[in-house]
Amino acid sequence: MQSTSSQHGLDLHTQRLLQEEWERLPASMKPGGKRTSQRDDMTSLRESLSHELSPVIAVLPGMIRLVCECTDRPVEKFRSTIKRLILEQLFMEIGGDSIVDTHHLVQVKLYVELTVRVLIRVRQHDLGSRNEWADMPVTPQMFG
Repeated sequence: MQSTSSQHGLDLHTQRLLQEEWERLPASMKPGGKRTSQRDDMTSLRESLSHELSPVIAVLPGMIRLVCECTDRPVEKFRSTIKRLILEQLFMEIGGDSIVDTHHLVQVKLYVELTVRVLIRVRQHDLGSRNEWADMPVTPQMFG
């Protein structure tokens, strides 16, 4: 991974990929059915994305490490792990009871899809640049 990172633990390249994939998602999937508008103030845009996508931002660094270490498994195979991690991020302690904010519960599917899309692009970029990327799983080799 690149050494330049933000306060979220994501390098600038990954932040850009996250923003691009968020903008590519259909408007019907996003909260309120609205696309993210391009604003003059990029700081304001980043802050609004950081707040809205905080569960994804929290999960991405660990998932990036995992998918880059497990190159023999397609990113799609990590969907259940991604969903579980995102749900863990959404739990809040309120009055001693663990609950999930209803707004975020509706968005879990969106967050999982967004995370998968970003992970696919990160893997393609990082491993592709080192000529280690392959679409097919590696065949086990017999020794002995």
